[in-house]
Amino acid sequence: MRALAVHISRRFGTTTTTRSFATMSAAAAHSQSQSRMQRWFPGTAHPLIVSAPMAFVSNPRLASEVARADGLGFIQGGRTFKPDSPALPQLEAQLTLARTLLQSQPHKDTQHGLPIGVGFVLFSECAATHFGATTAPILACHRPAAVWLFAPDPARPDTLQRVIEAVRAASAATEGWDPRVVVQVGTVAAARQAAELGADVIVAQGADAGGHQFVQAAGVVSLVPEVRDMVRNEFPGREIAVWAAGGIADGRGVAAALALGAEGAVMGTRYMVAPESDAEDYKRKALLSASDGAANTVKSYVHDHVQGNWTWPALYDARALVHQSYHDDVAGMAIKDNEVRYKAAKEKGEVSMMVTWSGSSVGLIRSAPPAAEITKSVRDEALEVIRELKATL
Repeated sequence: MRALAVHISRRFGTTTTTRSFATMSAAAAHSQSQSRMQRWFPGTAHPLIVSAPMAFVSNPRLASEVARADGLGFIQGGRTFKPDSPALPQLEAQLTLARTLLQSQPHKDTQHGLPIGVGFVLFSECAATHFGATTAPILACHRPAAVWLFAPDPARPDTLQRVIEAVRAASAATEGWDPRVVVQVGTVAAARQAAELGADVIVAQGADAGGHQFVQAAGVVSLVPEVRDMVRNEFPGREIAVWAAGGIADGRGVAAALALGAEGAVMGTRYMVAPESDAEDYKRKALLSASDGAANTVKSYVHDHVQGNWTWPALYDARALVHQSYHDDVAGMAIKDNEVRYKAAKEKGEVSMMVTWSGSSVGLIRSAPPAAEITKSVRDEALEVIRELKATL
């Protein structure tokens, strides 16, 4: 009996052998009442609300405020990994600032790592060769709770595997750091590959998402349950979670994501308007004034190309608010001429020409409260929606 007591005691985080069975039973009940995401990400609440790692939007303040409301915030760690990359000192500075901000929150434990995540874009040719030597050590120093990976170049098929291996190796060499590897995908085939390579979390990103995504994409209503079924049927011995991303902006979307089989709901556009984000004011205004995302957002390569950005592999396009440069492209304007016109408009501050990344859920965004308030209100609404649905059964 004593051996059993010791075993149970250790299972719940203490080595005492005198702990009462009543106390152990309470601990067991608490453990069972927690969702898997709460166990994986201590300090978060159910359902898990996640702020996406968005370039030029996400930052330590935004991520820490999402964490303040018991969500999981991400910063963007960059897409270049060579030793002389400016992204490296920027990442170090962001994580240092995040720690300072999180330490001001008494209920957040920063002694055992940071309760936020870091996202990386992997299509650069240096991702596979340099990530382990330049970026993984910075992560190991600060120990974020999760590492989010997206957009490896199909022309370099070993990139995702090598980066995941670099994260795992750094984790194994760092006491007390066991980050969850999160991989963002847009198809079941890509989700399967991520699972095969050891992903802990698969972000099933639907076509309604704002910003960059798979060109060939489905909505979350079909993508999430198909990915969930694939994981369950093909990887029965593995613990792999699925998060839903794309078109989620309120508690109704979160409740729907849970019904589809997701264990977390990712929002990007919703957090762009938060005062803590780095989004320019004209983008916030554009998002808050937009409606009818089906008519007023569009997936296209032109959003990147008109800005002179030709770096993304052809596998990925992006969704943004419809803008004049898009109309000019549809009307047949040569992309080089459109690019020149866009550059001139930017210099003059003509915001109607500018690109604003946006999901199709933009019509649901009508206010810009702080990120912590967004997180809490969306979670509360999701729980209320679930309770109301349950009452009708």
